[in-house]
Amino acid sequence: MSYQSYLSHRAVVAVLLPPFSHKILSLSIFTRIPIPMNQDTIPDTSSTSSHYDNEITSVVAFINAIKEDIDDPFSENRGTEVFYRGHADESWDLKPSIVRSDKGIKNEHLLFRDMVAHVPQDFSECKSALDYLVQMQHYGLPTRLLDVTTNPLVALYFACQPAGDTTVSGIVNAAFDAACGIAFDAEAYAENYPDGSSISSDSDRLEAILSSVGVLAGVLTAANTKHEENPIGDRMVSCIVASLIKEFPDLAAEIQAGVDAGKKAAIEAGPKDGAVYLFSIPEDSQKHYDSDTVSVLANLAKCDDSDIDFSTKRSSDEEEHNKLEEFNEQSGIQILLHQIKEEKPYFSPLIDPHDLGSVFLVKAKYGNPRITNQAGAFFLFGLGIDQDDPLDLEEQSLAKGGHVEIPSDWIRHKFIVPKDKKKKILEELANLGITESYIYPEMEQYAKELKKRYNL
Repeated sequence: MSYQSYLSHRAVVAVLLPPFSHKILSLSIFTRIPIPMNQDTIPDTSSTSSHYDNEITSVVAFINAIKEDIDDPFSENRGTEVFYRGHADESWDLKPSIVRSDKGIKNEHLLFRDMVAHVPQDFSECKSALDYLVQMQHYGLPTRLLDVTTNPLVALYFACQPAGDTTVSGIVNAAFDAACGIAFDAEAYAENYPDGSSISSDSDRLEAILSSVGVLAGVLTAANTKHEENPIGDRMVSCIVASLIKEFPDLAAEIQAGVDAGKKAAIEAGPKDGAVYLFSIPEDSQKHYDSDTVSVLANLAKCDDSDIDFSTKRSSDEEEHNKLEEFNEQSGIQILLHQIKEEKPYFSPLIDPHDLGSVFLVKAKYGNPRITNQAGAFFLFGLGIDQDDPLDLEEQSLAKGGHVEIPSDWIRHKFIVPKDKKKKILEELANLGITESYIYPEMEQYAKELKKRYNL
């Protein structure tokens, strides 16, 4: 941790002052150049080790826990810089939003271009691919960035948020989507109605049946705040299910699956334990917004698998520099270089394959009030090992569909925030100036906070 960072953390710890107000589908690379695997498993979050299961029940307890760690003279993480991230659900993975679904990573390059084409005026100040990604992250678009912060209280705020949309409309939408997923099951469509007609000929009706019982089950489950047995609601659902099964006996399993999907969606939207991660990032894994390495990884977002085809011939006696030159002569690399030179015409036409298979901490520009108030930084993820290909020490395949893991030795602590303590901690944070309108300083958020303050 830098001296400046240390002083910043000491200031937060020493006095509880308000926060600083200034503030592609398949992309293969075959190379003999060693590429770090970075496949270290993220520590088991269920571990009973005190290193990962510290429970945070108040702001003071959290600050004391951080102070104890920072003041540890025997820490193995001297010379690193500390960053934080809060999860509303402690079970969530540390991965960027773009890789949380196959559809996201498959369409990454389209999402990038469609977003810019739709609101070009909102990107008029962007000078690099990273600038575009940061702006897209601001709007909630999936990207290969993962937000972190240098302010531990900001991370604690996010850890105390609801894990999902617990509004009635949120429950209904989640239950509807879950139940409809059952309706689109290909195997279900292969069955027949009792009269012999094909289900596929009436798929809309099947979807309506399953989504209806799924939503009903979800709403009635959510109505019971503890998500325990709900006799009245269960009887209501059972009556409807029984009548549907009587009419469509061959769909009994699908109807029940729709009900179960709705209940599961409602339960998953309920209260969850949160978590705050404390990261110690080595200096050589930190980059600034204008780094050439950052340009390489950020511009991957503009490429798809039809643009890129990386491969190198294996040779036993070449010098590493010659291997790099051979690697960079490929047409796929040239396409990536073309993207990079749009923002950096002077860019040296040599891309290190090590960088493509890495993750870096990026210190972004404080270009908008939200990033400033949140003391924001980002993890920028490269390409992951293609698990569909055999792993060979001499020949490795990187895939856009995967992602490189955050090295386990970067994760210094994982603090658990019990769900029943979230409300209390949020009240304490509000007394310190960490409110929704501070985290999201846009006008509409402040208006929302004022309405809440005056019971409007």
